[in-house]
Amino acid sequence: MFNTSQTYFTSVLDFLERKGIASSSALQGIDFEQFIHYKKQQRVSLPYYSALLDYGKTTLNDPLFGFHLGCDIHSADYGVLGYLIESSENLACAIKHLLAFDKLVANIGIIDFEVAGPQAIIRWTPQAPCSEQVTLRNMAAWLTTAKQLLGNELSPTEVRLCYRFEPDSLLLLGEHLNCSVTSHCQFNEIVFPSNLLSLTFRSDNPQLHQTMTALSQQQLAQLNEHKSIKNEIIHLLSIKPNLQDCTLLQFSSLFNMSSRTLQRQLKREGCHFAQLLDKERKQRVIKQIDKMKLGELSSQLGFNEQSSFNRAFRRWFDCSPKVYLLATRQV
Repeated sequence: MFNTSQTYFTSVLDFLERKGIASSSALQGIDFEQFIHYKKQQRVSLPYYSALLDYGKTTLNDPLFGFHLGCDIHSADYGVLGYLIESSENLACAIKHLLAFDKLVANIGIIDFEVAGPQAIIRWTPQAPCSEQVTLRNMAAWLTTAKQLLGNELSPTEVRLCYRFEPDSLLLLGEHLNCSVTSHCQFNEIVFPSNLLSLTFRSDNPQLHQTMTALSQQQLAQLNEHKSIKNEIIHLLSIKPNLQDCTLLQFSSLFNMSSRTLQRQLKREGCHFAQLLDKERKQRVIKQIDKMKLGELSSQLGFNEQSSFNRAFRRWFDCSPKVYLLATRQV
């Protein structure tokens, strides 16, 4: 599933803290207070990350919040990948490692890179649901990192953004980046002279680079090893406000695979999508049955008809919802 590292997510909270917004308030604002109980290596799902950036935009009344956040990037925010890039010999080497290990930081988009004569283009296609703030941070962070390593006087030739931005926002972006910035394009792209690829980084460190490469490879192997489609779906179901329109087709699109492929993946893990949805529905019934009317609860759980809900309820608890309520109130 699409997610970010805790380090990358926490860097947003730290930025908001410096702007006078407490982390506890920000987490409450996106209904994610459980983050404080996350284990050390637990990843943060893309919807929460995207929601936090949108929260920053709204709370600070800053339509370019993601951009300003990206300009504040530090190597430590990228974790191991940050130090790997920083210790690279040149920009070509750094981009090669970005392509290989970007998912260690944030598995939220697809990177493409091409060289066409005097121009080089790095393209980023975000996964849904990604807001324009996520894209702004991602692009600004790359540009800021490159400038830190190559020199602040260097600028891209052009920056293209998929989302539509107001003219005054585009003007501010252009002035800051010292290049043309165009919105509502087909792709998110950074265009720069290809001769920059061979410029040596001032922080070039072969010994550190070798160590960071090995560590990045190890962390990527661990990430892939522990990846479980089943667990990702369980997590996604648990954070949805309601279970309406939760279908195999919808979830297969989130993983960029066909419904049949997702079925096969889940079968290898010993389950089916319908079983995972059924389990989440049962858990929510236990928590919510005494808090709302049965018709409302049935709709929240994604049942099209009350009779379907009643049949599922009898299968779960071997009694009707009304009998269950009477029993629980007498306890």
